[in-house]
Amino acid sequence: MLSRDLTLPARRPKVYLLTLLLALTFFSLIFYLRNTLDDFSLPFIYVFMGIVLISFVSGRLEACLLILLVLTSTIFELMEFPSLPIMIGDLFFSDVLIFLLLAGRLVKRVTQDVVVVPRGLGVPILVFLLVGIFAFFYAVLVEHAPTNTAGVELRSLFHFVLFFLVIYYVRTDRQLRTLALGLGLVACLVAVALAAQYILGSDITIVSGRVELLSNSRGRMGDVTRILVPGSSVIFFTLCSFISMYLLMRLRRRQRLLLLAGICLLTLGLILTFTRIFWVMALAAVVLLMVLTRRRAVIYPRVVLLLAGAVLGLGLILQARVLNPAVIKEAIVSRSASILRAPGNFQHDTLFMRFLESRYAWERIKEKPLLGIGLGKAYRPLIFGKVEYEDTVGGTYLHNGYLATQLKMGLPGTLAFFWVIFRFFRRVFKRWRKIREPLYQALVLGVAASIFGMLLHSLFASPFLTTSWVAVAAVGMGLVEKIYSFEEIA
Repeated sequence: MLSRDLTLPARRPKVYLLTLLLALTFFSLIFYLRNTLDDFSLPFIYVFMGIVLISFVSGRLEACLLILLVLTSTIFELMEFPSLPIMIGDLFFSDVLIFLLLAGRLVKRVTQDVVVVPRGLGVPILVFLLVGIFAFFYAVLVEHAPTNTAGVELRSLFHFVLFFLVIYYVRTDRQLRTLALGLGLVACLVAVALAAQYILGSDITIVSGRVELLSNSRGRMGDVTRILVPGSSVIFFTLCSFISMYLLMRLRRRQRLLLLAGICLLTLGLILTFTRIFWVMALAAVVLLMVLTRRRAVIYPRVVLLLAGAVLGLGLILQARVLNPAVIKEAIVSRSASILRAPGNFQHDTLFMRFLESRYAWERIKEKPLLGIGLGKAYRPLIFGKVEYEDTVGGTYLHNGYLATQLKMGLPGTLAFFWVIFRFFRRVFKRWRKIREPLYQALVLGVAASIFGMLLHSLFASPFLTTSWVAVAAVGMGLVEKIYSFEEIA
């Protein structure tokens, strides 16, 4: 009976507003509880269990995916939620939900002939996960790494399981559209929250993550609040998808204006992170979309309209006095110019910190090229003194995703990772033109552009080993594979 309840699709093919209502209600309640109560552990448990129970009873299991993304990839830090202590760290309620959804599929597999490992990306992602599990046990048993730090990194990899949950529980066109729309709404809410945090300044914190004064080589800019939250991932993925929809879909005037407003809002959200690589990623994603769609007759007029509309929209937003547009413009110019000045100002730029990390990592890679050092194992001493950065990562985090994969998971992990990426893009390039539904086509290219941006991001961070990015990427890849299935080109 339990497996039946967990795996049946929605019983009635009505409009899936309940899914969106559940996800947005969960987001709103958690935001309210977090910012009004000193200890919101017990209320969180009630809200979480209540929303999840309604999702199961109603059959809207795609709402569970949105809830998982709210917890991992929006304006909350997963570590601030209540958890259950276990030997390898903490077991969060989101982890329990993932295990429950997986168990539902496995129980059903006992009685029915259902697919557990789907075609396409299923095998590469499963292999990558298995290598990650091996790297965890290798680190703990052989390298004597702390189980809690190894468990934190294993959790990040484990969120690739969301790919399989999308395959299992998104069964209809309506569910897929609802999940995509839910992602867009959540991303817009995150962008609004970032704008509100910017207006309030760094003294009053309403979002989790880093809320700080912007710094550059000349010192701190006292009027500029920099905001870095896990939701940067969902903003970036949604922005790429919105741009792809604008370029490829035939939309009515109101729909086009609404989409432009969303693009402006999400672009503002990325700007307020004042993270240079995010801006480069967005530009690279747009270039990739233009290259892939270059043979479309409408692409160039739409690009002109997109740029004109985005510039006009951002201009109107930045003219709002409450946002202090002059200061934002100065900060944008300063951060953008620092990209060009970085080579000549290398030792005073964050690139120098990343260079030192990479040098330490490369030395450890040469010592153990085959299996690496495992997950959660420190690879360098504390070289930056007693600062918040060192207190947070403790010599384990590496600002280069490619070196980090080789360092922590060895050659098998690197090969498995590139197998996933190669397989994903090969399938996109072969299939996206065969997709008949314009929305599906736009979503596939939007996710592809986002994954391409993550590959650029991996030169300066480790997004494929970070929970907030892995969760959104896994859901995006799952949506792409479901689209192939619905279009019968899998």
